[in-house]
Amino acid sequence: MARGYKKRNSHANRGKDLEMYILQANERYSLLEVAEIEQIPVPIGIDKVDSKTKKITNAFFKDKSTVDFLGVSNGKFIAFDAKETEDPNKFPLQNVHEHQYKKLKQYVIQGGLSFLLVHFKVHQETYILRLLDLSLWWENDTSSIPYDFFKSKCIKCGPGRNVPIDYLASLPT
Repeated sequence: MARGYKKRNSHANRGKDLEMYILQANERYSLLEVAEIEQIPVPIGIDKVDSKTKKITNAFFKDKSTVDFLGVSNGKFIAFDAKETEDPNKFPLQNVHEHQYKKLKQYVIQGGLSFLLVHFKVHQETYILRLLDLSLWWENDTSSIPYDFFKSKCIKCGPGRNVPIDYLASLPT
């Protein structure tokens, strides 16, 4: 590395692989008519548009996003957020925003199924962290959830239905 050069860790594409796998699974679920799960876009406001090219030159986030995905499977409402961590030993709870946690909790109160889909990049493993389990750590003001908890208490998602992460097959009914 050249002297004076500092590598920057961009968060711009963090979670894009996991997102792509989820979108593939969602397309497959729709094709098989087992679920309709939609990705929820982040609300964006347009500030400036180039009058010649009609391209957006400046935009901003209007509101906080709720969760990444909403839908229904077998008559059950599903809400979840996809999270990824590079830490092999734990999942930092700072990756979950308070408004996301509150929204997931509200969906459960209304009879829905809420969870986080957590991907450990180093282990190449994805787990379903149910809201009840997340609450145990969240309400105790813990900074992270150990990887061992995921291995012993959470639902591991594997491939199936011709997709790399068949998270629906892993969900409790």
